[in-house]
Amino acid sequence: MITIRPIADKDRGQLLTLVRKQDNFNAQEVEVAMEVIDDTLNPEKNDYRILVALGEAEQVIGFICYGEIPMTDRRFDLYWVAVDPTRGRQGVGRLLLARMEEELAAVGPARVYVDTSSTPGYDRARGFYEKNGYRVACVLADFYRDGDDKVIYLKAF
Repeated sequence: MITIRPIADKDRGQLLTLVRKQDNFNAQEVEVAMEVIDDTLNPEKNDYRILVALGEAEQVIGFICYGEIPMTDRRFDLYWVAVDPTRGRQGVGRLLLARMEEELAAVGPARVYVDTSSTPGYDRARGFYEKNGYRVACVLADFYRDGDDKVIYLKAF
């Protein structure tokens, strides 16, 4: 059984391990993910919301991070979805995404934006978003570096 709940201080170590297991995250992405996790755990900062998926024995098997886009009305960025590679393709990411969408739908009509890379290492991520009803809103050519476009997905509900 999988349980989803908001992040807790005790999750930090497991989240760091999980982030480091992601084969498509480079060193800079790991560093930024940990900064976001630390910011979320800091009660003085409210920019992000993280939900964790727990498996057996309270083991963190995935997380999703999102937040409201400043100066917008019910517009949100989805920053990270990560699942333990040993639990891939078992629906953990889909459950996290559905829970986030449930929470956002409760505030009224909302839009969620997701930025990702066009490189082959992110093929699975792009497929995941498309399979879950996100559509390409735009592509910014050579955004991250030459040959690495920024693909922005959108889902409205």
